[in-house]
Amino acid sequence: INFLFCMELESPLRTRISVCEADPDMEGSYESIPLIGSENWKVDTGTLGMVGAALFIVGEMTGSGILGVPQALTHSGYSGFGMMLLCVVVASYTGLTLSRNWMHVRDQYPHCSKPYPSIGYTAYGRKGEIAVQVCATVTLIGGCCAYVLIAAQSLARFIYLEFNTDIVGYRTCVVVMAVVFLLVLIFGAGRESMLVAVCATVLSVLFTILIIVGIVQTGKAADYQPYKVSAKSWFLSFGKFLFAFGGHSAFPNFQKEMKNPRNFPGSVLLAYLIKLVLYVPIGLTGMAFFGSTVDANILNNIDNSLKVLNVCVLLLVAVQAIMSATILGNPVADMIEGFIGAPINKLLHWKRLAVRVSFVLLSICICEAIPRFDLIMSLIGGTTINAAVFILPSIFHFKLAKKDKWWNLKVTFDSLSILFGLGAGVVCTFASVAHIIDEYSEG
Repeated sequence: INFLFCMELESPLRTRISVCEADPDMEGSYESIPLIGSENWKVDTGTLGMVGAALFIVGEMTGSGILGVPQALTHSGYSGFGMMLLCVVVASYTGLTLSRNWMHVRDQYPHCSKPYPSIGYTAYGRKGEIAVQVCATVTLIGGCCAYVLIAAQSLARFIYLEFNTDIVGYRTCVVVMAVVFLLVLIFGAGRESMLVAVCATVLSVLFTILIIVGIVQTGKAADYQPYKVSAKSWFLSFGKFLFAFGGHSAFPNFQKEMKNPRNFPGSVLLAYLIKLVLYVPIGLTGMAFFGSTVDANILNNIDNSLKVLNVCVLLLVAVQAIMSATILGNPVADMIEGFIGAPINKLLHWKRLAVRVSFVLLSICICEAIPRFDLIMSLIGGTTINAAVFILPSIFHFKLAKKDKWWNLKVTFDSLSILFGLGAGVVCTFASVAHIIDEYSEG
């Protein structure tokens, strides 16, 4: 599959200069000038290498996946491993497809702050752009909320273990961690910062190792019983896997910041390999030791008597969660700031502050309304992440891809990806909504 994309990447391509000057009848067409490589062709490139872009992908969604995958695997049984691998294969393919889509249109938007919506516009006009904006915005906001909740849970448990009190409530911790997130979002480095990506990935690896050590030291549950998998639990787990291997909404932003965007397919494959290496061991360990008692957040299964280990893990998870929320939040903020014309080079401009403060306030409201990150994972995974990862890239590829000798094979892969996304979206969304209703009806 990667070979097919590389072959197409090397071929000549004609693009429109500006979406503002483009003829609406030419949506999806590449028969205008200039030709790539000509004296009139110019496109800005970033500073990221292939490994750097892979680290951004890993840091984006991996932390929540590490904490939620043990329960997802346990509640889906051994078939969950097959489901996980299927998600990896299809998500990798659509990641490559999305990369190719951006290569088709990037020369039209050399200073674009919203590359994924630009792909939608080039393929299907305003309707395609709106579809992407809705899916990407909801996905990234949902991801930020999940990470704020994870950080808040970690802070609340840290206070309980360290001071033996729960006087600082969980909802208060949500507000505290949201304020920290806001400060990082305003004053921290933006999407081009390698420090954020490297730290988020390194912290993910560290706390994965520590969690596995904690599970082993806690020992097998005395009342251990295998979980009885049901259709509902299986589909809820499916939604969590979709969330854990999602993140495509920010992929074009990462690719846009690369020195050589043609290397992004390698970044996608490397990132998913790293994710598998992190998810499989912790998922197997949680399933083997806790069975039906495994919690939605695996940290809650580690014995409180392992105080030093717990404190270290909780601090690492909280820091990593804020960094991952920043990686997810920046593309949303950048997109909105692009709409309202906020200056890029003014850190404390009132428009920039208004966007980012409003974004964090919205995140607080969502976190207070749905104070469980596993519910957000399942719901967002089955809806907007599913659309942005498995459906839209392939739909756009139908319109943007070259009709060469590989066309029939590309159509086949794209069709299978769309069918996979539609089926997964229906069952996972239904199961997630039903589960949320059950949870709230039970108090």
